[in-house]
Amino acid sequence: MPDGRLYVLIRGIDMAYDARVLLGLFHDRDKIIVMDEDSVSSFDAGSMLITLERKDLGGGFSAEAAFYDAINGPDDLSAVLDGCRKPDLQATMKISWEEMERPGGRLLRNGKIICGTVLYRVLQRAFQKDLPYGSLTGVRPVKLAAICLEDGMDEEQTVELLREVTGISREKAQLLFEVACQERSYMDGDASAVNLYIGIPFCASRCLYCSFTSYPIDRLAYLVEPYLDALDKEMAFGARWIRENHLKINSLYIGGGTPTALPEKDFARLLSMVQDYFGQAREFTVEAGRPDTINMEKLRIIKDSGATRISINPQSMNDETLRLIGRNHTPEDITEKFHIAREMGFDNINMDIIAGLPGEDLDMFRQTLNRIEELRPDSLTVHTMAIKRASRLHQTVDEYASAPDEVVDQMIEEARQSARRMGMKPYYLYRQKNMLANLENTGYAVPGKGCRYNVETMVERQSILAFGAGAITKIVIPSENRIERTDNVKEVAQYIERIEEMIMRKKKLFAETVC
Repeated sequence: MPDGRLYVLIRGIDMAYDARVLLGLFHDRDKIIVMDEDSVSSFDAGSMLITLERKDLGGGFSAEAAFYDAINGPDDLSAVLDGCRKPDLQATMKISWEEMERPGGRLLRNGKIICGTVLYRVLQRAFQKDLPYGSLTGVRPVKLAAICLEDGMDEEQTVELLREVTGISREKAQLLFEVACQERSYMDGDASAVNLYIGIPFCASRCLYCSFTSYPIDRLAYLVEPYLDALDKEMAFGARWIRENHLKINSLYIGGGTPTALPEKDFARLLSMVQDYFGQAREFTVEAGRPDTINMEKLRIIKDSGATRISINPQSMNDETLRLIGRNHTPEDITEKFHIAREMGFDNINMDIIAGLPGEDLDMFRQTLNRIEELRPDSLTVHTMAIKRASRLHQTVDEYASAPDEVVDQMIEEARQSARRMGMKPYYLYRQKNMLANLENTGYAVPGKGCRYNVETMVERQSILAFGAGAITKIVIPSENRIERTDNVKEVAQYIERIEEMIMRKKKLFAETVC
């Protein structure tokens, strides 16, 4: 496999960031140098070189990537730049105006997609490595299949086009098409509707892999009440803006952190605030999360608030794994709290699991799937382990054994089969950086029991108003195909101290984007 420095020269298109992300899936990121023609003089002799170029071609364009396994000195480099040296590997795509006007042509018009694909094809051969999603590195790959679906393309046509323009595997292309079909039933086309997120940044303890805005509540208990005071102010502003603009609430999601980590009195206050300010949303999810934070009284509070959906998230049903990742509960606690919730009348319960947790093998993951099948939740979210920079795991990754890519891939496939045995279909999907085996996170649900909020975060057709520390508000402007954002500070004490500033950020965003 090639080693050493890898220089990349990009011409005719601005995609240095996108190229660097894709290149990092094949080669050591610290050895990748993306350059322009003004900086080629600093080239180190003996290094690898990739050139990537987009050129106009009649009413269409061409994209070409070329790989050179070693550039030996300035004369060799000049020969490459002048077109006198033949590359060791090459990939080219030509897109005509007629092709861009056909169904699915919006994908072909996207120069970054096509340039990414020729780059992937060269990397694939140079490094002898296939990626399940081909050249795709973004968070929302389902959008590509949705475009094909909107253009009237059937499954086979969509799969073939996705494979052609991205290098994605047939299995993943079929998955994207299925999700694009399923997510439609959860999408709300009402332009006067918004979605709400309320973040509670407290947890019983911080899990090994967690990168969310979340702080151990035993250390910050003194901040809970002032946090809710600040949240009250921000929600009051949001509720007033919603009323003044005659907006409806499509979905409301209380997440974290772990909202149920709050003491009962504070938890009851939180849900009372939500009821007072926002009333009943079409969908109302409370992330109960960890079973060590759930009791009958908190479930009663959730039930009385009008919540339509809850999450009870095991992540694993193996004692050893739960201890390793820092969760202070057992698989039996999960089962007990799940049954209590069912007995109290909760008829839409989600469960989250993670494939590829440190120390877990395929048999352990199967144990998790078997025990979840016994419980029969209404939806199952299957995450692929991602080693995130803000997590404790990232800092100590060498201390833990991770499953090989082929095992993680098998875990994801067995989870898919398990979901189907429970009558579930995939309805939303997203991807993250640094995921094991370069895979995906997929939400499965019994028909009608998926999460509207999850879908809206992926399709980005309605605005999301977000409240709390670390929350990000997104205003969607369909007429301009544009999304504007504003974020809240992540640190709890800062959020409390600067709450008026957080409100002013929203006020400014609303004034600039909403007529």
